[in-house]
Amino acid sequence: MDTLNHLRLTVHPAQVQPTLRAILHAIFFHRLLDNLEPETIEIADTHIASINSPALDKEVNARIEEFCREYVDKGASTGELAVVFLQRKPRKGWFAITEELIPWEEHLVTLNFPPVRYGAATPPNPLPMALLQLLTFCANNKSNVPPLSGTDGTSSVSHQIIIAPPSHAEIFSPSPPLDPSRLTSPPPLPSTTTTPATALARDLTMPPGSAVNEAMEARERDPSRDGRRASSPASTDRGGAFGYFEQAKDGLRAVGARAGAVAGWTGRGAGRP
Repeated sequence: MDTLNHLRLTVHPAQVQPTLRAILHAIFFHRLLDNLEPETIEIADTHIASINSPALDKEVNARIEEFCREYVDKGASTGELAVVFLQRKPRKGWFAITEELIPWEEHLVTLNFPPVRYGAATPPNPLPMALLQLLTFCANNKSNVPPLSGTDGTSSVSHQIIIAPPSHAEIFSPSPPLDPSRLTSPPPLPSTTTTPATALARDLTMPPGSAVNEAMEARERDPSRDGRRASSPASTDRGGAFGYFEQAKDGLRAVGARAGAVAGWTGRGAGRP
């Protein structure tokens, strides 16, 4: 499938505007799919099939004036203009469905300007051969045209008229991949708040000089300081099974005391009594 139609013409600088107007109108006549009324215009003794569209006429005339300012007024020996047809397709984004434009055909027009010399012969009219090449290309590459869509008399086909266009490979290059950094969420930042659970976990590894660790070490050095353990009948009279049970209860009390202390610190830090 050929997606590039390159038209090369040699024209006198004074004939640039009518020549480009004829070529552009002929291109749009063969490729626009909108429901518009056709008409025939005569340019440089040549009948051109075109589309009756004031908006398109305004766009074509504006681009031709821009082309003349860029090349003819500066005395260039050649100039280029491209008509790129694109298809509008929906594209799913992160938060909404957007629209993307995919190129499907390019018509590149290259005009060569011969030096203007007094008494020199005027170049022959290049329009008949250019129009024949355009007609042959469009007839042989009908598969380039995307399927018609829409029910309001319009199609999904769009176009751009580009002065000094980039290369064909750049226009039809595939879209770059998405930035990988947008595909993954950044790592979570470390939490700066303290909850009773995190405080209890941090308290298990508190430095030896902390108040809680000092109290626990004092109880281990002098068990008589714990009144409940000294007067517990289970540890003295009821044998080993109840002694193990009492030790387990003492361990739970110690953990509960430490959790209560931490909860108290957190409550005071949050302004609670």
